[in-house]
Amino acid sequence: MHLTTLCNTSLDNPTQRNKDQLIRAAVKFLDTDTICYRVEEPQTLVELQKNEWDPIIEWAEKRYGIEIGSSTSIMGPSMPARTREVLISHLASYNMWALQGIEFVVTQLKSMVLTLGLIDLRLTVEQAVLLSRLEEEYQIQKWGNVEWAHDYELQELRARTAAGALFVHLCSESTTVKHKLLQE
Repeated sequence: MHLTTLCNTSLDNPTQRNKDQLIRAAVKFLDTDTICYRVEEPQTLVELQKNEWDPIIEWAEKRYGIEIGSSTSIMGPSMPARTREVLISHLASYNMWALQGIEFVVTQLKSMVLTLGLIDLRLTVEQAVLLSRLEEEYQIQKWGNVEWAHDYELQELRARTAAGALFVHLCSESTTVKHKLLQE
């Protein structure tokens, strides 16, 4: 169902956005990226965020040659202009359909950084979803799981994220088949 939605959205382009607008919409999520917002307490959650999110931020910084900060302020971290420029340039290498998929994944995970990790195969769908829900999972561990709500949300998020990632990869692949002439 989610793949069908992505295909129809790409075909119809109901919002009439061009490539540049799709790229800017995805990069805009850097301002509110889930893994860049940190808590100050409780200490166990602070450590969990540091241990789980910092390696992904470090990977993205090294992979793309950019700086991504984190903050405990409600204002969020300040992203350097060069970081935006590099990511805009990277995303420009994708076609319109793949960009629709990237934006879809970014909105699911609420994270450009996790989306890049997923698309670059640094993270699996399960890992990316778990990292995007780190605080929620912490609360579930502390207070318990509401099966009909939390389980459904988790499975739905995994399905949407997997569909988006698959869509990006399918739209980014190109293959050529060469037929050989048989000589008798």
